[in-house]
Amino acid sequence: MSRIVFRNANLLDGDKPARRNTSIVVEGERITEVTAGNVAPRAGDTVVDLHGMTLMPGMVSGHYHAAYSMGGDKIPMAAPPTQLALYALSNVQKALRAGYTSLVGAGTFHDVDGRLAEAIDSGAVTGPRLIPSSRALSPKVTEDEPSEGVPWLKCWGPDDFRAAAISEIERGAKIVKVFAAQGHAMRSCREMTYEELKAASDAAHERGARTRAHVCGTAQVMKCIKAGVDIIDHADWMDDEVIDALIANNRFVLPSMYTPWLSKDDKTRDGSEYYDEDDFEYMRAKVPVANARGVKFVPGDDFGFFDMAPHGSYSGELVCYVEQVGISPVDVIRWATKYGGEMTGIPDLGTIEPGKLADMVIVDGDPSVDIRVLLDPARIVTVIKGGEVVSGQLPVAQPAMAAE
Repeated sequence: MSRIVFRNANLLDGDKPARRNTSIVVEGERITEVTAGNVAPRAGDTVVDLHGMTLMPGMVSGHYHAAYSMGGDKIPMAAPPTQLALYALSNVQKALRAGYTSLVGAGTFHDVDGRLAEAIDSGAVTGPRLIPSSRALSPKVTEDEPSEGVPWLKCWGPDDFRAAAISEIERGAKIVKVFAAQGHAMRSCREMTYEELKAASDAAHERGARTRAHVCGTAQVMKCIKAGVDIIDHADWMDDEVIDALIANNRFVLPSMYTPWLSKDDKTRDGSEYYDEDDFEYMRAKVPVANARGVKFVPGDDFGFFDMAPHGSYSGELVCYVEQVGISPVDVIRWATKYGGEMTGIPDLGTIEPGKLADMVIVDGDPSVDIRVLLDPARIVTVIKGGEVVSGQLPVAQPAMAAE
């Protein structure tokens, strides 16, 4: 099998600070060697000199709504499923070009996530690895509320939540999304009971799927953790007890602080009225504490829902965590790569080391010095998924005629 030998890379492996003058060997879909200095190529190898450009793992957006196109393009939630699916394909391809090789669904319309993931996995269309979500399961306020809706399903009681979770998994979901409690732009939501949360989580786990909950508030997050919810979206107002529980139970947290910051920064922006400035300020103080303690944060926000956060602008969130929340660039890159890779549930993603899948991005610049280089499409030189170039092109490569 032919190999690609990358030389003279500034390596950001997804966990540690940058290492200059590093060689990385890719054979097929996997990384086989990471070495300081040069690797002697074999006959038939393709040698790519990166001239000091950064090689880093493909990034992960862990709270992703592929079909959201209400902002900018203004495609309504009630649009026909085919229209939503076509926009979803366009959106995930924007993510790929921006260096995001994996996406974890956080709520879809119809069964768009499931069908799109199948099309990508089959090779029918090009896209990132997509972990498909269900429609959001939302608690009814009264038992006689209609159940079917767009984009969510309304449920009443544990049996309803269990049945809805099973149905969504049968339609292709690998993540069951629930609205566990209001907060973080959700202004009207009945709080789910522990029994409802556990019914949805148990149904998912029995079928090899996972659950994620939109939830804010100390007691509410603790209830989700105890009920077995795998992924915590937002976690506004988490305290030290919650931090302890998140670490002890190995939960992933998506704080999604970008749209709240944009709203705080300019209150005239579309959607700013949904966010509470006090929530943002509390989390701005608490997230660095939780990060230092070892909570597994992963980036991802409601891109596509409002004009202020269009699809394609994903790395603006990374900049927000560095410049507004005070997290180091290396830590934020770890969130988007190592922790994000773990959160996908796909083995061998998220870091650049031997045996891992070769999902990688070549960047003109060093994001660990200036995170803003990830905002510039021209500086996302090459995106590689499973050892194949899926966006951009490799810097000039030379075939090796013999070992040097």
